[in-house]
Amino acid sequence: MTYSSALHLVRGVKSRLAHSGLAADQLFEMAGLNEGDGLACDALTLSDRLSHLWELLVEHSNDPLIGLRISTPHRLGWLGVMGHIMLVSPTVQSTIERCHGHTRVALLLPGLNRVVPQQRYDFVWCVLLRTLRCASGRDDANPVAVEYAFPPPANAHIYEQTFGCPVRFGMPNNVMEFSDADLVAALPNGGMPVSGEMLAKLAAAEPKGFRGRVQELLTTMLPKGPPHRDSVAVQLMVSERTLQRRLAEEGTSFSQLVDDTRRELARQSLAAGDLSLKVLSFQLGFSEPSAFYRACKRWFGMTPSTIAGGRTP
Repeated sequence: MTYSSALHLVRGVKSRLAHSGLAADQLFEMAGLNEGDGLACDALTLSDRLSHLWELLVEHSNDPLIGLRISTPHRLGWLGVMGHIMLVSPTVQSTIERCHGHTRVALLLPGLNRVVPQQRYDFVWCVLLRTLRCASGRDDANPVAVEYAFPPPANAHIYEQTFGCPVRFGMPNNVMEFSDADLVAALPNGGMPVSGEMLAKLAAAEPKGFRGRVQELLTTMLPKGPPHRDSVAVQLMVSERTLQRRLAEEGTSFSQLVDDTRRELARQSLAAGDLSLKVLSFQLGFSEPSAFYRACKRWFGMTPSTIAGGRTP
């Protein structure tokens, strides 16, 4: 799984709106997504603010198809299909099912108090398809079918033009279905052929377990300071004892998971190089940069400035 901080998430969406002609910064501010206190919230609240953003985008553009029309200004590198989905969605419930030579990816973008607008799904599906095309090197790679759990819009034919396949509305779930051959071409494997066994493992992947749910919460809580076990337990609606027991069943502990999450976020952020070391240390929930320095030495055997200078951890 690829993790992104709330700051990276918002900047990622902004970069995709850069060529839309809309006043992106103003709309993000109106949605409560300013790069400050607006990001210091739990994942579901952040999801609601993103839904509000898409409502504002539709309103100000007067274009219900804006989720389909906004595309990335450059070819995407392969970071993993679910990685790109995570970049544009703070919480994702997903399943991957293989059936008769096809792979069905189903998504649910949960919210807290707001209904998730269809435009958010439009955007996520477009990012997913763009990723597949870039990874496979085929701009003509299309899904086999797309399904929406929304009523059919007046301009449903544009969806079929966009995705190059039948699009069905009013379905039980939001699903994009691919040919296994297209997924095989897109899977990273060091340039070597991908076996059917590897594809089967991908298709059989289970939804994230309890550990994954905790780690999602941690990524949203770290910018506010060191996360506390009782706060996470409240978010998950379990007792602290249950939280500890279920993490132990999955071979980890709360403190270890906090450390693992910080390490992965640090590795990605240092490789990207888009944050100062001081800002990054606070984004990771450290009380002072010196604590981040010591953690990097422990994790990677080198200082954060050495890693940021081009060395790979």
